[in-house]
Amino acid sequence: MKSILKYAFIFSTLFLIAGATAYYSVRLFTQSADEIILPELTGKNIIYVLEILTSMGLNAKLHGTQYDDYIPRHSVISQDPKPGTTIKKGRDVIIYISKGSKEINLPDLRQIPLEKALILLEKNELNKGHISFTHSSKTPKDHIIEQYPNPFSTVFKGSLCNLLVSSGTNPIGRVMPILNGLRLEKAAAIIKDHNLHISKIISKKDLNQEYGIILSYMPQSGSHVTENTPITLVVNYSENNKIMAPEKLKRTILLTHSLGPGFLKRHIRVETDMFGPIIDLYNEYMKPGEDINILVPSGIKAKFNIFIDHRFEKTIIVDPWKEDNDTGDMTLWESSPLQFYQPILPGSVTN
Repeated sequence: MKSILKYAFIFSTLFLIAGATAYYSVRLFTQSADEIILPELTGKNIIYVLEILTSMGLNAKLHGTQYDDYIPRHSVISQDPKPGTTIKKGRDVIIYISKGSKEINLPDLRQIPLEKALILLEKNELNKGHISFTHSSKTPKDHIIEQYPNPFSTVFKGSLCNLLVSSGTNPIGRVMPILNGLRLEKAAAIIKDHNLHISKIISKKDLNQEYGIILSYMPQSGSHVTENTPITLVVNYSENNKIMAPEKLKRTILLTHSLGPGFLKRHIRVETDMFGPIIDLYNEYMKPGEDINILVPSGIKAKFNIFIDHRFEKTIIVDPWKEDNDTGDMTLWESSPLQFYQPILPGSVTN
C-alpha cells in the first residue's frame, strides 16, 4: 500500500512539473513575439495595405466588398482590429474593400411628364439637376424634351440629371382687339375667337353707361399679345371693385318653375333683358304640371319675368357679381320662392 502511494505521489509531482514547464514555455514564447501597433488602413488602396501588413508580419484577411459613396474603389472601408490596437506578429487583420459608388443606368426620361421624370430619378437614387424650359411643337407641354447625361448612360448613385422641358408650342403673336363699349358676353366671345383668355374681371360703377358694358381693359387695343397674355376686363356694375370669376362666362344655369295642376293648356311667356333690350325668351302653350325650364348663362346679369296666362307670376334676377359668403355659389334674387336651381357644368348640355 505504501508503495502505491509513493508511486502516485511521484507521478503527480512529475505531472505538475511538466504542466508548469509547458505553461512557462508558451508564455515565454508569446512574450518574446514582437508587439505591433496597428496603423489606420481606412481609405488606403488595397495594394498599399497588403504591402504594409506583410512588412509588419500580419495577415490580411478580406471579408467582403460593398458600395461606398465616400471611399474610392479598391480602398479599405473598415478594419478589425481597430487602428491603434496592439497586436502580435502573425495575427490576422480583417478588412472590407470598397466597390466605390453604385453605378446606375440612367432611365430614358424623354417624352414623359416632368412630375413622373422626377419620381423616376428619385426611385433610381439620382438627383435632379438644372431644369430648363423651351417651346416645342413636337413635345407636349411639361414633358421632357432632352436629358443630360443621355438615356441609358452609366452614372454613379446620386448623380445629377439635367432636364430640358417643353413649355408647349411657341405662342402665335396677335393684336389685342377693340373691346370698348361692348357687353361683357360679346367681348368674351371676341377674346375666345382670338384664342386669348380672360384672367380677371373687375367691376366699376359708371352711371353714364349700361350695366355689363366694358369700360376699360388691359392690355390696350393694338397691343401685341399671345394666348399666354393675361387679360383684365373692367365692367360697369352698381358696385366698385367686385370680382367675377372668368369661369362663369363658360357655364350655364338651369332655372325651373313648375306649373300647377289643371285641365287646359296654359299660355307661358318669359321675357328677359339678357341681350340688352327686353325680348321674349319663350312664348308658348304648356300642359298643366309641366316645368318651365330656362337655361341661361351664369356670367351675365339678367332679369327674367315669367307670365302665365298673361298674368305676372314672378321675377328671377341672375347676378354673377353676387356670391354666397359661405359656399361661394352665385346667389339669385326672385320675387317668389324658386322651385329648382341647378348649376350646369360645361359640356353637360346637349342639343
